[in-house]
Amino acid sequence: MAIDIVRGAIKNQIASADLIETINGVQNEYTGTLFLAYPLSATAESVVTIDALLVTKEKGIIAFIFDSGAEREEQQDSLYYQITNTLNNYETLRKGRRLAVEPNVITYCVEFEVPECSDEYIYASRDNLKEILENSIGNFDSNYYEKLIEALQKISTMKPKKQRRNVVKESSRGAIMKNIEKQIANLDQWQKKAAFEVPEGPQRIRGLAGSGKTVVLALKAAYLHAQYPDWNIAVTYYTRSLSQQFSEMIANFSREFIGDEPDWNRLHIIHAWGTYSEEGIYSIAVRKVGLTPLNYTNAKSKYGSNGAFEGICREAVSAFGNQTYEEYDAILIDEAQDMPSDFFKLCYSLLKEPKRLVFAYDELQNLGNNSMPSLEEMFGLNMDGTPKVVLENKVNEARQDIVLPICYRNTPWALTLAHSLGFGIYRPEGLVQLFSDTDLWTDIGYKVISGTLENGKHVKLMRSEEASPTYFKDLLDKDDAVLVERFDNCIQEYKWVSEQIKKNIEEDELDPDDILVIFPDTYYAKSEYAEFRKFLILNGINSNLVGVATSRDTFKTEGCITCSHIYRAKGNEAPMVYILNADYCAQNIELRKVRNILFTAITRSRAWVRICGVGDGIDILLNETKHCTDKGYALEFKIPTEAELKK
Repeated sequence: MAIDIVRGAIKNQIASADLIETINGVQNEYTGTLFLAYPLSATAESVVTIDALLVTKEKGIIAFIFDSGAEREEQQDSLYYQITNTLNNYETLRKGRRLAVEPNVITYCVEFEVPECSDEYIYASRDNLKEILENSIGNFDSNYYEKLIEALQKISTMKPKKQRRNVVKESSRGAIMKNIEKQIANLDQWQKKAAFEVPEGPQRIRGLAGSGKTVVLALKAAYLHAQYPDWNIAVTYYTRSLSQQFSEMIANFSREFIGDEPDWNRLHIIHAWGTYSEEGIYSIAVRKVGLTPLNYTNAKSKYGSNGAFEGICREAVSAFGNQTYEEYDAILIDEAQDMPSDFFKLCYSLLKEPKRLVFAYDELQNLGNNSMPSLEEMFGLNMDGTPKVVLENKVNEARQDIVLPICYRNTPWALTLAHSLGFGIYRPEGLVQLFSDTDLWTDIGYKVISGTLENGKHVKLMRSEEASPTYFKDLLDKDDAVLVERFDNCIQEYKWVSEQIKKNIEEDELDPDDILVIFPDTYYAKSEYAEFRKFLILNGINSNLVGVATSRDTFKTEGCITCSHIYRAKGNEAPMVYILNADYCAQNIELRKVRNILFTAITRSRAWVRICGVGDGIDILLNETKHCTDKGYALEFKIPTEAELKK
């Protein structure tokens, strides 16, 4: 038993601290969460934020009003009816004609004398709250707990669930996806803190692919906008198709929080780069210092294709000097692993104090050749040589550094194999790369089977049971979840994949937009797709190449399978993923880059992934995969010494 505490946009620091201390005194008696400054809903007059909301399996929902010394009964009545009206919208919380969940409202007193309780109105302080919870609040039917959390967190509104009316077979892939998609989607304890906690300064969110980073950022943006409507907030990213995701999710969350679309003049979803006609963080920044933003073509000719964005950001930082332009109250960055260090300096210069910069990343999804820069490289040093940014998780304060360890998108087998191939765990020539912080392995959901997580030592790791939802093992076969297929030539490969896709649609009851085909080699993706499309046409399958047949901000189109190079696929997902010409990722002069491409491609899959290729390259990947699967999807290797890691 334990009560998790989530510190939102707290207005009354004294009462919040007092309540937290009191709740900590009953930690071992209840299981649930105490939310400070919880966004309930919107009324015609205002946004309703509860001072504190305690939700437990034993007592259900308890809302606290911090006592102001006036209109106590009116405040309790109003909040009771607002909670009741909100919960009445959810059929899963009804029992016959009434609510199955009875809200409880308590006025919590810190600065004023505690009034006497009555049958209807409850008043508490640190001296009597324990007794009130035990004797004045009735027991709760815990069968409704998960449904109550789902209603309060509103995650199910983020993305409407597919109807999948074509599913008639009980065990088809379509039926399996329907079952997976109907699982109750609630934030875990780490996601709650990442979404709602607002520290005074920067915040880092690290997480695996599929751990909910993008959802958390969307929810955080909507939450901040609801709590601080006058703030100027930017949400930025590098993969253009994320614009569609962010727009839809933030709009859905905002309708719940404020009853309407967000004020898009205050909440900006903008690309990291931008153009002459389209705002981006970079283009806004350089205009502040009187420069004309460079487009990709000009930047490429000046700094090369791999260094284009890094070059123009470095140029902009140099033009900024020590100047700051307080354009934004908060900036939220997704895909931070793809941003050069000077981009963070630009964002930092555009922020008002206390520099609320939230950045989320998965280091292995970096599609360049570089590892994630240090905080000193990202933000620089003060005049006295100390780092400008230090991330600390202090007791009784909002967390500045959060790791999301649970992967909700990928099966444990796909994720383990992705790490195996991405790091080159079973590569005969040795590792390609590795986390510099060995503790990160356990932070992201691996457990030590044998050995130790120390430099220079051998270790054997496996995904822990707690790090994956149970429905993967309940519904999927690990031998079917991940397959590596070898072909003699591309014609055989394209023919087989197109026939499999036809089977997926006609027999497996997947929708066309459930299927994603990824081409790892961006340079040849367009020509490879042109050849592959001939086989799709022969099988009567419609398809789109993202950014060519669709707008660059649109990823999926109903009735068509999605084909994409890896940069367009980043940040997106699909139940069935085919990686074509994966042999490109086996060995390359830019080995770290191509292995990260392979990791990113594999982790687009929500259920099944097929890694396809030809020749010696796919044989290399097959050999590494066999070592991983033969060991029961364990990662067994020697951790390099610190000196070896620096090479």
